[in-house]
Amino acid sequence: MSALVKEIRQELAQVVTVPAGRARSSRAEALVDRARATADAPLLLNAMATLMSAYDRGDERGRMFEVFDQALRLWDEDPSLFGVRASDRLVGEFEWISGLDHPEVPLASIERWTGGMERRRALAGLPRRTVRAQEFLLATHLGDHVRAEELLRQWPAVDPGRPDTALGAWHVRQGRDAEALRIWEAVLAGGDDRAGEPARVLAHSLLPLVRLGRSDEARAHHLRGYRLVRGKGQVLEEIGHHIEFCALTGNETRGLDILGRHAVHLDGGSNPAKRLSLLESAVLLLRRLAALGLGAEPVAGPPGPAWTVDALLLHCDRERGTLSARFDRRNGNTAVSDRSRARSEQQPLLESLPLGIRGGLPALARATISGGEWQPGPVRDFDQVLAEARRLRDSGHPDSRAAWSVLDQEAAGRSVDGCLRAELAAQRGLRLAEEIVQVGIWPSDEDLAAAMDAFEEAAEAFRASGAPAEAAVNRAHAALTLAYGHERGEEALALADEAERAVRALAEAGSATPRQVTAVLLARGRTADVVRSVDDVHSLGEVERFFTYAAAYAEAAARTDEESPELRSLAAQAQRAAADCVFPNSGRRVVLLRACSDNHLLAGRPWDAVEPFLELARELAGLRERPAAEAAAAAAYEAMGHGGGPVDPESVGNVYLLLARLALESAAYEDTTRHALRAGLWYEACAPEQASRQTALAYLALAEAYCGTGRYEEAAEVVRALLPDARNWHGGDHLLRAREVLGRSLRGLGEHPTAAQQLVEGAERLGQAYACGPYYAAGLRETAEAPETGPEAAYQEAWENGSAVDRAGLLRSRARQSEAAGGRPGHAASMLAKAQSLLEEALAEAEGRGEQGEELRGELANTWQPLGEFLAAEAERLAGMDVTRFEVMDGTCEIDWMEDTPYEPRKTAAVREAREKVLAFHLRVADRFASFGPGWEEYRAGALSAATEAELKLRGPQPPTR
Repeated sequence: MSALVKEIRQELAQVVTVPAGRARSSRAEALVDRARATADAPLLLNAMATLMSAYDRGDERGRMFEVFDQALRLWDEDPSLFGVRASDRLVGEFEWISGLDHPEVPLASIERWTGGMERRRALAGLPRRTVRAQEFLLATHLGDHVRAEELLRQWPAVDPGRPDTALGAWHVRQGRDAEALRIWEAVLAGGDDRAGEPARVLAHSLLPLVRLGRSDEARAHHLRGYRLVRGKGQVLEEIGHHIEFCALTGNETRGLDILGRHAVHLDGGSNPAKRLSLLESAVLLLRRLAALGLGAEPVAGPPGPAWTVDALLLHCDRERGTLSARFDRRNGNTAVSDRSRARSEQQPLLESLPLGIRGGLPALARATISGGEWQPGPVRDFDQVLAEARRLRDSGHPDSRAAWSVLDQEAAGRSVDGCLRAELAAQRGLRLAEEIVQVGIWPSDEDLAAAMDAFEEAAEAFRASGAPAEAAVNRAHAALTLAYGHERGEEALALADEAERAVRALAEAGSATPRQVTAVLLARGRTADVVRSVDDVHSLGEVERFFTYAAAYAEAAARTDEESPELRSLAAQAQRAAADCVFPNSGRRVVLLRACSDNHLLAGRPWDAVEPFLELARELAGLRERPAAEAAAAAAYEAMGHGGGPVDPESVGNVYLLLARLALESAAYEDTTRHALRAGLWYEACAPEQASRQTALAYLALAEAYCGTGRYEEAAEVVRALLPDARNWHGGDHLLRAREVLGRSLRGLGEHPTAAQQLVEGAERLGQAYACGPYYAAGLRETAEAPETGPEAAYQEAWENGSAVDRAGLLRSRARQSEAAGGRPGHAASMLAKAQSLLEEALAEAEGRGEQGEELRGELANTWQPLGEFLAAEAERLAGMDVTRFEVMDGTCEIDWMEDTPYEPRKTAAVREAREKVLAFHLRVADRFASFGPGWEEYRAGALSAATEAELKLRGPQPPTR
């Protein structure tokens, strides 16, 4: 071997150390030219292979095919010149080189490579499976179904049982989902972990599983699979499948989050076919969002203008059409564009498949549960509207108030009889009274007077129409309304007592029905309850007896009275009111709530049973009666299906969250999963500011359940999705719990260094700068348990493979370790400053791509807090020193002073300089938080507070003022 050949071989071995990109490619190109001049065929082939690898990794994949073609021509001229090893390498490159993904590569070249490869591999003694695979891929790409099926029949003879992604994908395209899943079974079960295979198969399996009704597995594969491809630009096809899955299963917000992370690739990339896959899924998702009325919502897109859903949809669809047309021109048919169009126009498979991950588009979540005000039908005949309003009132339907409001407007200017005038006034009074109840104690005098006037008008009209009992009912309603007025309690009780005496007298004379009597009794009890809450006139027990008596009277009368449904409803209302007078988590309260729910059902008003059932579920859960609580929650859910007006989604979510916690305490992980997903689904229907913390708690319970069953990948993905929003959790316990769950998940995956980091950051996030010893010790134990590595090797491995967020976390952990071990002063702060620089650079890059970078901002906040603490601690350490040598943050200063002169000027200047640095640091951090926009106000306030404290220390003790 000549010295030149040896030198070129050494330089080829060093090329891989150059960062991927143009620099590596240029160096490899120069080495190919030098190798060609030596006339050493194996060396030239080695150089060409190195160049192809540089092109592939440097986002220049389109340039590698010309090099590959040149290498094949050399080999064809004289295979013997290459040797066994060189021949194997050249022919082996055919495993991963294909021009199908690049429309600029001529179809004739691809067919020539494929046609000659069987002979070449036979000469090299290599199996033919790759040749058949490439022939199969070529046939499927060109839409040649006959040829593809023919090759499919030959496949078992070539390589029986191989779980090939492309083979399964073909079965999916032909509607054979079950067969595809059978082929992929080994990978899906974790038995085949070849590079890239799990990520590809998990992504391709999502829609087949949904179509076969295996939704739980589809959810698991999405959580596991996306974790493997998150943030990787070379797996755009797999990312596209995850976006497609979200778009077709009611998880559009999750899909939008994923698209936003990879939006930079919509306008570029080294693989056109993979970019086309991403564009197709983006168009599908954006069309779904536009169809939901969210076209004007802002979204993340490629660098450039501010994007909305509609604008990005137009852009992506145009790019999709242009790119697919390039393939069509190369192929001589429309197979690619036909498939592309069909994929981007799919219809949803499921209305909703909860994933346990909150999305980022609140408007969509709020649209999942909608209610509307009652409106009359197209025929606006007054008598028909009146009949419908009376029907709704008599059935107790929630739309009754809206119907009577419309009728009240319709009656204006009409001549109506006394009975209808009384009904209109009574309903008007009830509407006004409900508004007063929503306001609470002491409404305005105007509102109170309006409601009282309506009830008085109704009472007079009923009395004039010969219905004195209805007049008494309205007088009782007036008393209840008056009780909310300022210092009107005694007057209200007197009016209620008067109404009760009047209706009892009418009942004895046979002029009042049990329904009317019960209505007055119920109003009398409610009046006493309101007055008690303000003036303490009655005890809680006395109020409960009012309601209990009213319920017993109504139930007794309902057994024989023709007004039974209305009596049952009134009895239920009285029982619910009585239950509110009983202490929570008591058997008496459970009995009352169960009776209330049953009476609403017997009255034929299931919509009124929803809230009592939910409250009953809460009570039973508090009493640790989990099966009964689940049954009550199920009954509430069933009652919701009967309509009857809007349901508070937060209340429903609270019940399922409580059930999830109970199930988790009992290690009933499957039940925990089911309840946590339901809780999250209901919370998603709330406004984002209303239940963000509860949503996080529901999904945290879900992650713990996943951990309990060994589903660590899913648990890690769920918790990671929660952490960027952690500043809204209003407390550290849950945040620490989340970090512990994530650490446990990562340990289960064998990622010991990162698991250790999570334990440290659990305390770090709480701001416990010097109280995280137990968590840090646990983190070191986790690191030491890493197989075949000690802490140093484990940290080094995590550093090399980690992102900016991972590396910053490791630096923070090391800083804590240095501080706890009494390391060199300033060393911890220098590591945190390095972490800050890493995160600042990563955030700038993310913002340059048009991304928000919320996770990076959160990580910066987590770095700034301990950095500020360390800087302040170092300044105070300097202030308290009494030795002749001390270190400041920027180096070592030699100072001489006597121990009895601690305030020697040079030391004072050093301390002042350190404290000025602390002040400047906190002011700069406050400015950075301000630049982050809404949601970071509390963090900015904390930084300003720290700056104020630093300024006070900088000023030093102040003389007392007179």
